[in-house]
Amino acid sequence: MTDSALTEGVGLRERKRTATKLAIITAARILTAECGFSGYTVEELCEKVGISRRTFFNYFPAKEDAVLGSPADEIPADLAEEFIARGASSGRDTISPSLLSDFVDFAAAMMDRMVMSRDQMVQLKLAVAAEPRLLEKVLHGSQEAEEAFAALLSAREGLPPADPKIQAALALFTALAQRAGPAFFDPGNSRPYREILSEAVNAMHEVISAASPLPHPSSKDPS
Repeated sequence: MTDSALTEGVGLRERKRTATKLAIITAARILTAECGFSGYTVEELCEKVGISRRTFFNYFPAKEDAVLGSPADEIPADLAEEFIARGASSGRDTISPSLLSDFVDFAAAMMDRMVMSRDQMVQLKLAVAAEPRLLEKVLHGSQEAEEAFAALLSAREGLPPADPKIQAALALFTALAQRAGPAFFDPGNSRPYREILSEAVNAMHEVISAASPLPHPSSKDPS
C-alpha cells in the first residue's frame, strides 16, 4: 500500500469517527431538549444513533459529556479552512483587516448548519440550567470552546494563541456571540442571526473606533 493510500485511509477513518461523535452529540442534545437530562438512558441514546453501548463509551465517559459535546470537532472542516484562508492578507504581527467581517460569515454559516431547531435549542438550555451535573461541566466546556477558537485564530493570523491580539479578538468574539445568541433564540425574535450579529459587531466597531488609543505602558513616565 502506498503512503498516499495509507494517508487517505487514516483520513477516512478520522472522518467517520468525527461523524459518529457528532451524531452522538446531536442525539444527546435532542433527547435532552425533548425529555430532560434524566428522561432517557444511555441505551436509548445508543439506539437512536444506531451504535452499541460500548461504542458510546469509546467516545464519551458519561452522558453529560455527550450533551456538552466536543467544541473542536463541532467546527466544520471546510468552514475552518475558509476562515483561515481568508486571513492570508494579514501582515507580520498584525491582524487581517477582514477579520471582523470574516468572523460574521463564519459564525452565520455555523448557525445555518445547526441541526437542532431553535425551539430545541431553547429547551436544551433550560434542561442544562436545571441539571447540576451539567452546570458543573459547562464552564469547562466553555474553556475548551475558547481554546479551539483561539487555535483557529492563531492559524489564521499567524500569531501564537497566547498573543495579546489573539486573546483580545477571542474575548471580543466571545462577547459578541454571547450577546447575539440569546437575542436570536428569543421566542419573539424574527430576525436572522447574521443581522443580529452584524448589528452587535457594528456597534462594537463604532465604540472602539471613537476611542483614542491608550499610551503603551513602556512609554509612561516612571515618575
